[in-house]
Amino acid sequence: MNARALALLGVALLGGCGNSTPSSPPAAGAPVIPVACPAPEVVASAEVPCSERADPRLAEMSNDGILLASELGLPAGRYALPAASAPTQLVVFFHGHQNDSCSWRNHLRAAAAQGAVAVAMNYTGQEDREVPGFGFIENWGWAVRGGAKDSIAAARYFLNRYPSITEVYNFGTSMGGNVSGFAAYSPDAVRADCSPLWDWFIATEGVHNLTEEYTGARTLAPNNGAAAQAQMEIEEENGGSLEEVPAAFAEITNTANAADLGYLKGAVLVHGTSDQTVPVDQSRQMSDGLRAAGVPTHLFLVVGSDHVWEGNSDVAVMRTGLEELARLLAGGIVSDGETPVTN
Repeated sequence: MNARALALLGVALLGGCGNSTPSSPPAAGAPVIPVACPAPEVVASAEVPCSERADPRLAEMSNDGILLASELGLPAGRYALPAASAPTQLVVFFHGHQNDSCSWRNHLRAAAAQGAVAVAMNYTGQEDREVPGFGFIENWGWAVRGGAKDSIAAARYFLNRYPSITEVYNFGTSMGGNVSGFAAYSPDAVRADCSPLWDWFIATEGVHNLTEEYTGARTLAPNNGAAAQAQMEIEEENGGSLEEVPAAFAEITNTANAADLGYLKGAVLVHGTSDQTVPVDQSRQMSDGLRAAGVPTHLFLVVGSDHVWEGNSDVAVMRTGLEELARLLAGGIVSDGETPVTN
């Protein structure tokens, strides 16, 4: 049994949260009294209107049916609601590098149209910033910890608002794969009754091995502005370089923590075989780790595809991930395996 499973078993036996310490063990034969797991404390923040973003692709998307998470008292993000008054499914999307929830509006609507509550958070710690040597950057930051915390808080909010929800889906892309992975094995990833928060995990072109991503960026940084930015952001997130704070890097490296995800019902990973931004071997490593943890995992390899923009559902990497999400929402399951996909 992995470490997370043992911790959750302890929670169930003690009737409390993973971080709680009872004053004395229960007497033999005494009833177990449930103690609710507290939700993460969050601070509401305002969303930047999508119309103010520089990326012209965002202007092509509508805001129809899109609501603001800050109006619920949550950190910044966006969500869409299904027509059903008692939905049974919740999808939490995790955006990638230099994106925010604006990129996910079409995907939010599509999931809601299939009957799920759908939410995408912006990540506390990510901000528009003037950065020396880089100029003004929208959505600066590798905010794995803030993004995971915000997304867990949003999931807990909607689970409380809709007690009818029984299944929760975790869907991350690129850097969002790193965030969604950490959110999946975070000690805070529990429901109000302390049971695991997530049921299904989907990641497209995900950063699962942060050490590999960081060392690759650092190697390219002297001659590549995007790589230099990623190196600086990852070091900011962790409080130093890999050599200075190896434990901080390990904490948010998905492949190093895959053993704690054995509670999942299934996982789907999708990656382009020619990805020059996040090498495909990261999804191979993660799929191996998930299978070793006992999680049915299917890896889809999009032949010849490089890294793609997460807002586009027409490109094969994103299309495949979203189709798999739709299939799972419709009652499908995940079977172990690997499938090539035509780009």
